[in-house]
Amino acid sequence: MWFKKLKFLSVLLLAGCAADYAIITENIQIEEIQPSEVQVDSFIQPSKPEQIDVLVLLDTSCSMNDNYTQVSTGVELLRNDLNAVTNDYNIAFINTSLRDPYFVGTFDNATPIIDFIIAPWTLGGDTTEAGFSALYDFTNSTPESITFFRETADKLFIFVSDEEEQSGIPTNVFEDWLKSEFDAVQRDVVSIVTVPDSECEFTDYSANIGTKYIELAQHYGKDGIDICSDWELWLSNSTFLTGPVDYLELNYTPIPNSIKVYIDRFETDQWEYEEKTNTVRFIRTPAEGSLVEVAYIKAMEEE
Repeated sequence: MWFKKLKFLSVLLLAGCAADYAIITENIQIEEIQPSEVQVDSFIQPSKPEQIDVLVLLDTSCSMNDNYTQVSTGVELLRNDLNAVTNDYNIAFINTSLRDPYFVGTFDNATPIIDFIIAPWTLGGDTTEAGFSALYDFTNSTPESITFFRETADKLFIFVSDEEEQSGIPTNVFEDWLKSEFDAVQRDVVSIVTVPDSECEFTDYSANIGTKYIELAQHYGKDGIDICSDWELWLSNSTFLTGPVDYLELNYTPIPNSIKVYIDRFETDQWEYEEKTNTVRFIRTPAEGSLVEVAYIKAMEEE
């Protein structure tokens, strides 16, 4: 009997000692921390070339026929600018599928203008627009490349196409090969293509945008040139023929206070950022042959 009473009393005591509590909910807003992405844009300050091999890689598919005259004019004007720098240059054209006849040249400072005019029409019509693989195969497997490319001559590659590059070679892999293949000389690339804000019609079709060609040009501190613009009038301004570079147009919009500039891996403060043009301008022009790098955090895109 006493045992039952004690047991009952214990239950009451336990019940009386139990904590009173209630679940209270509160809405707490936690700011989401967005990941930041560091971008590095760079170029090597060019030296004045003494010898130049200029190779024009021309998309000769049917849609490009209207561009041939512009190509001829552009290269002829480029030759005038070459003459102001050096008389020792070679110029040639290949198509972007190596379909016969795939090569026309070699032209120099004594070549008549008429040869430049008819050069694009001399090439075979492309069935694929694969400028990367065309240059790789031309360099490694054709007899013309042996006589055209000179070991001591700087290289200027001009890609002209109204469609995306269609080989399976990624841009960074192609650029690594380009640096390795021609490592003893200066290299420059110009991409005359359909750009995202092109004056061309039907640019909404992604296959028309020369994304890989544009990415390749960005490795050389520049952007793609709109094929539907009057590019032939200022082609040489997009090459190392213009002399030392004193600015770099950034590939993305930066957070301004995140920008760091390095010359040959050493940080410098001799620069200023121009927000209107998204350009870093150098107060002191970097020396010839120096590696110029601009590192920054990409600004978040507006929704």
